[in-house]
Amino acid sequence: MQLIVKATNINLTPSISEYLETTLGSLDKLVQNMGEAVEMRVEVGRSTFHHKKGEVFFAEANLSIGKTLLRSKTESFSIQSAIDDVRDELRNEIYKFKGKKETVFRRGARSVAKMLKLSPLARFRWNKRR
Repeated sequence: MQLIVKATNINLTPSISEYLETTLGSLDKLVQNMGEAVEMRVEVGRSTFHHKKGEVFFAEANLSIGKTLLRSKTESFSIQSAIDDVRDELRNEIYKFKGKKETVFRRGARSVAKMLKLSPLARFRWNKRR
């Protein structure tokens, strides 16, 4: 998984970038068996400069798996908690995406099996001239 980080209105310190890589890198094991190109774009920063208290930090992540885009955005009191919230939301989105993919596959397999299934009333007549 390729991780691209952008910082808005803050300096991206090594501690923040390391925290980002370890926290969001844990999602790599969920998407590694997809067989498609996976890219995550993350933007972290301060939403405003004139606020001193409250939810001032935000984190936004866009995870593209092939042609599918999974997105998450949160605001929080600290940058670390915003990153944690984004990770939790993305994990839920990945599980939901994988579940839908598996359900569609099973539904298709059931319909193929139903088409190939012979009726129990069908009888085969063997040619006795052999």
